[in-house]
Amino acid sequence: MASNINANNIDGTYPIAGQDNDSQGFRDNFTNIKTNFSNAKTEIEDLQGKVVLKSALSGTSLDNAGAGALMSDFELRDMSETRVAKGTTSGTVTLNYTEGSYVTVTTSGSVTLAFTNFPASGKLGRIRLEIDVQNVSHTLTLPSAVTIGLASLMGINSNTRVITFDEVGTYIFEFTTDDQGTTVAVSDLTRNRSIMEQRTPANTGQSGDKAGLVVVDASYIYVCTGTYDGSTVIWKRAAVSAY
Repeated sequence: MASNINANNIDGTYPIAGQDNDSQGFRDNFTNIKTNFSNAKTEIEDLQGKVVLKSALSGTSLDNAGAGALMSDFELRDMSETRVAKGTTSGTVTLNYTEGSYVTVTTSGSVTLAFTNFPASGKLGRIRLEIDVQNVSHTLTLPSAVTIGLASLMGINSNTRVITFDEVGTYIFEFTTDDQGTTVAVSDLTRNRSIMEQRTPANTGQSGDKAGLVVVDASYIYVCTGTYDGSTVIWKRAAVSAY
């Protein structure tokens, strides 16, 4: 913005030494000085409320909230994201986008997700969930808005949106939306959609086999349909065509 401070409207040579000076010159200078001080105050207060600061101004707390203002043509380096630790919990866990884009949860029981405060429609919102599953009986239920990517998730019941886990451990899911959460896409960042091995004999289950595992031998392709329990063969096979 253009400044309203005018340094040229003050007569720095007035009063003139050694002669009688009209008092109007004093009044003009004082008036212009006062006007410039008033303009400076207004402009400084405007900057204090709008600029991005490296640290808090004296007597204030740092708040660089941009209210959705556009920032462009920047090079980013050494940036971090806010981590929101929900602790050990169960039941409904709400992922609030305005709190931070990386959320951690440790399960004490089954968890049901909810979303709030995604960006306005037309802007991309991305949030990641790191969930530490403490017991294989603990499930993760996704909100009904999650409709994209469900088929790629291991352990998902697409009808109920309930995810089951074959083993305890840490899993990371990413959720994205560009319509303020009306439609949400999900990606599993820690597990492959399927695993392929070569094994003989392939149709015999072994420890560690999980749903989605694909095994091949010279004659068949085998697909594991569920976690192997040590006794039940849970494989489907199809003959390999000769070329």
